[in-house]
Amino acid sequence: MRRSFTGLRVVPMRAQSQRRWWHSFWLWLTVALTLAVLILWGHSAAAQTERGSEIIDRALTLQPDNEDGAAMYKQLCASCHGKNAVGDPKTVTPALAGQLQHYLIKQLVDFAEGDRTAPEMHRLVATKRLTTPQAMRNLASYLSGLPSNNKPQLGDGKQLARGKRVYEVSCAECHGTNGEGDELDGVPTLHGQHYSYLLMQMRSLAVGHRYSVDVDVIADLEALSFDELTAVADYTSRLPTQPAESIAALQSNP
Repeated sequence: MRRSFTGLRVVPMRAQSQRRWWHSFWLWLTVALTLAVLILWGHSAAAQTERGSEIIDRALTLQPDNEDGAAMYKQLCASCHGKNAVGDPKTVTPALAGQLQHYLIKQLVDFAEGDRTAPEMHRLVATKRLTTPQAMRNLASYLSGLPSNNKPQLGDGKQLARGKRVYEVSCAECHGTNGEGDELDGVPTLHGQHYSYLLMQMRSLAVGHRYSVDVDVIADLEALSFDELTAVADYTSRLPTQPAESIAALQSNP
């Protein structure tokens, strides 16, 4: 048997070959896993697909038909989200009433494009009734005009001070002090939303289970502990649904 001599140590040539093979294997496996993580991370942090952006932009330029939106909601959505679109915490179904139009349209597009996962919604947005930008605009306009949910499900109320601190540091800059959201940037309204749904979505975002989401949002949520997530979900579920000026008036005239 041929042997290779390295100093005083005798190493069989077959053993050397095996070591080189395993070294190459682990090297390429590490590279492949790293690339996979980067691809997934990049997809999670993507702003919006080109086609998705086109559909959203087109829908926002159209004149809405609220009567058609109301009929569509009754036909396609009310069985899950409720007659008044306030959702159902028992099934962790979100409230849609009073939500911003831009955000609603974006979510419909994300479901249609596979950038957000929910099998029941994938089937819904694939129905002929809801495949056009006009239909999306009509539905979103109708929902945004409904009164916001004033009786959302709440948490246990034990960590509200902590939730307020986390919200003010990590959420208020984009979602607003009172969770009013931002129509221009498609940032959702949070007030009036159920505690369980808020918590579920924050946990999903933290592990990148929704695409077309800003990387900074994912990073902020990943950095929070479970107790911090539950605290901020509880606090956010209690944000008032009145406009900011109404809140100020109530505070000055208790």
